[in-house]
Amino acid sequence: MIGEQATMSQIDEVRSAADIVKIVGDYVKLRKAGANFMGLCPFHQEKTPSFAVHPTKQIFHCFGCGVGGDVFKFMMLMENLTFPEALRRLAEKVGVRLRETVSDETYDANARERAILYKMHEVASKFFAMQLTGTAEGRAARAYLSDRGLTEEVIGRFRLGYAPSDGQALTRHLSDAGFEPAQLEKSGLVLRDAERERLYDRFRRRVIFPISNDSGKVVAFGGRALGDDQPKYLNSPETPIYTKGRVLYHLDRAAPAIRKQDYAILVEGYMDCIAVASSGIENVVASCGTSLTEGQTRVLGRSTRRLVVNYDPDSAGVAATERSLALLLEEGFESKVLALPGGLDPDSFIRQQGAGAYRELLASAPTYLDYLTDRAAAQHNLGTPEGKVAAANAVLPYLARVPNPMLRAELANRLAERLRLDERLLREELKRLAGTGQRDVRLSPEAAARKAIPAERELLRAFLENEELADEFLPQLVEEGVSEGLVTEAIFKLFLELRRRGDKLEPVRFVDSLAAEEQRLVFESLLGRGETPSREHARACHAALRRRKVEREGEKLQAAIMAAEGAKDAGRLAPLLQAKAKLAKELAQLRQPQKNSHKKQTN
Repeated sequence: MIGEQATMSQIDEVRSAADIVKIVGDYVKLRKAGANFMGLCPFHQEKTPSFAVHPTKQIFHCFGCGVGGDVFKFMMLMENLTFPEALRRLAEKVGVRLRETVSDETYDANARERAILYKMHEVASKFFAMQLTGTAEGRAARAYLSDRGLTEEVIGRFRLGYAPSDGQALTRHLSDAGFEPAQLEKSGLVLRDAERERLYDRFRRRVIFPISNDSGKVVAFGGRALGDDQPKYLNSPETPIYTKGRVLYHLDRAAPAIRKQDYAILVEGYMDCIAVASSGIENVVASCGTSLTEGQTRVLGRSTRRLVVNYDPDSAGVAATERSLALLLEEGFESKVLALPGGLDPDSFIRQQGAGAYRELLASAPTYLDYLTDRAAAQHNLGTPEGKVAAANAVLPYLARVPNPMLRAELANRLAERLRLDERLLREELKRLAGTGQRDVRLSPEAAARKAIPAERELLRAFLENEELADEFLPQLVEEGVSEGLVTEAIFKLFLELRRRGDKLEPVRFVDSLAAEEQRLVFESLLGRGETPSREHARACHAALRRRKVEREGEKLQAAIMAAEGAKDAGRLAPLLQAKAKLAKELAQLRQPQKNSHKKQTN
């Protein structure tokens, strides 16, 4: 037992070194507001920031839920730690070396209980591992893991184990280790049979996956049934050391790689996570079979704000992906979505196609906006005004969750261009949604009126004012089908005919052969303000229209793929997936220059 004076000296030293703004800022996005910093409270759900941090007095307080305190209190609440644990964690963060150890066991009853549970889970983890390697029953489970492609090294690295079919093997082992019946029940590892008045194991005849917190301590287990036992997956209940919504599987090992690469891959299950990590892609975590939670995003946000969601492509996985995207957008994450072909989960895909194929698809994963728009386009007929509006109405509620108004407006422009909708009406509806917090979309069919996008208008003006540019780009636009479906399609075709006859592009010579709307476009383009488009600018506009063509082809392919998958037509599906992969590469190449040029030029 250490002296009270020495203990207080260490506490004061850590408190002085810990800047509460920096510590809280690792968990909460803070903005300066007068003398204080404000953010969304991490301890209750809210849309308007009411969580304040005072940098001078080194305290925090939430005006919404009333919680408050110093930096130690924040760490205890945020990480579900005892005071000694919070002291040690903060000391590590700020580089203060503790000269004496503050013991959990001597601090209070809750601390002692947590220490016992940590110890019990470590003992249980070793027991399960021994059952897997040292028993005949365990060897059968080992054969199952081997069939799933797991090597001895991977099994050891992830500390996999086996829970025997004997319903009291772990209970006896923990009792022999000195743990009391009440402690066994508190751990969630052991259940009580009230009728027979006996304790028995929660996990029986299952492959065991230890779940660690971000400090690497085992806090829970997941069990995968062998045979037809139900449920297929069984997880530990919540306990004093385990809150399911705040733990991500493999984060304790993945965090360094996530920080280094500045993005994480999110998968659903343990086997998916192990398959990706064991293939050399370490920056992967799993949400343990559920949609991402607010607590998990905060834990992940300490390492990165960029994420690739790679859930299973079945209906449940798609629903979980969309729920996760909604949360990630609200939390300000930059998200992409990797939907693997053939209805495969990450584990199955890597075993069948290899890590190299997975890496290729990972590198070309579309943004969440492209993913959502692709899905909406595949489900609605974009050839009709009603279909375009329905597709937009499916995507807009997600964009409304984006907290940055400038980014929200830019995303709305991209969606309007992709679906060929009226940008102004779409932005107005998005502004209404974001301002009211509602999710019901009321975009009218008026928004689907056909309008020329900026890239069309700019090219039209370039051709009218510089016939050399017309001769250079018109053949590609018309003969390669780039202009197909555009408002300016008939105009560009007419221009190509005129140039091949040797005629000049003078409006007085051809305007009477155009429809009224096409005539208006020509006059507006000629009389518009600004400099004459350069060759580089025309090339950028042409590239933008080529992207639209490839995206339209991708939408048709996606619809055909969904139909083939629904019909379980493997023969038709294989060439469609190959064509989609080829289109994805082409689209990635076309999008690359867009990042290095001003958006006004390409939009």
